[in-house]
Amino acid sequence: MTQQTSLVAVACADAGAVDLLTLDAQTGQLEPSRRIGGLDGAAALAFGPDGMLYAGCNGDRPRAVVLDSDGRIGEERPLPASTCFIAAAPDGRGLFSASYGEGRLDLVPLPGAADDAGHLTYATGRNTHCAAVSPDGRFLYATSLGDDRVSWFPMDADGSGPGTREPSGHVAAEPGSGPRYLRLNRAGDRAYVVHELSGDVAVYAREAGSGRLELLQRASAVAGLGLGPGVVRSATTPDPGPGVVWAADLRITPDERFLYTTERSSGTLACFALREGLLEFLSRIETEQVPGSAAIDPAGQFLLVSGEASHAVTSYLINEDGSLSPVSRARTSAGPVALDCGPAA
Repeated sequence: MTQQTSLVAVACADAGAVDLLTLDAQTGQLEPSRRIGGLDGAAALAFGPDGMLYAGCNGDRPRAVVLDSDGRIGEERPLPASTCFIAAAPDGRGLFSASYGEGRLDLVPLPGAADDAGHLTYATGRNTHCAAVSPDGRFLYATSLGDDRVSWFPMDADGSGPGTREPSGHVAAEPGSGPRYLRLNRAGDRAYVVHELSGDVAVYAREAGSGRLELLQRASAVAGLGLGPGVVRSATTPDPGPGVVWAADLRITPDERFLYTTERSSGTLACFALREGLLEFLSRIETEQVPGSAAIDPAGQFLLVSGEASHAVTSYLINEDGSLSPVSRARTSAGPVALDCGPAA
């Protein structure tokens, strides 16, 4: 890769692989690079603060592994539960892993670190889906899709603490809405949450001292699509079909001017402007089939969306007014469920 490209990683669960692509930072052109196999149940991806790439895999045994841009699998770390989401801790000393199936969030040592480096389990609630640390490092936030709540937990400065942590507070979402993904702005005074079952995007004000969230706004990303309320999904529940809301990812541009969400049943992207931290709906476009994951390149020029059913990734130019123009499309291995874009290389 040159200095004009970024590394794009795609976890393809059905293929048991992670696909690596390059994104041209000037044109948005996607080019397949290599496929890393031997990763059964690849379900989640995260770039660490140092640019290191980690994959969360389920398969026969949940584990986190280190991957490099040359396609090599490095150190690995057993995970205590199945994973649907991983994120590197801001201090670079551990990985957060959310378990949708077991309703828990764990902070585990990085692959290759000493076993005594510390392990914390957070009581987050049913169908835990993601975690985010506030920019000031004082609180950890997690969504419970099954319990319709967002909880926050105090963070110790040195990362130490008891083996189980109860939340210091939580905010209740609308019953049956299913909060899924949460993103915080750089200032740490706003939190944005997309709800899988209702398609709503909630905006919360955040109080830095206590970590408390207060609802400021709720906006629909699915109005006009004619979809019914979604259901909490699991391996043992019937597929409700394409007629219900199945919202997925939420991304904010680095300049915090625009916010985008994906909806899997309709295969659409909703575009919002952020005006003084609040949402203004702009437009909606069709995208990949079952768009479960999205990412924005570090420069904030391009939005990437993967289609779990179409087995492809599309890059979009983010225009000055927040609208999206498709630029490039690349095929992936089967079942791309997670997507992330690393730093320029």
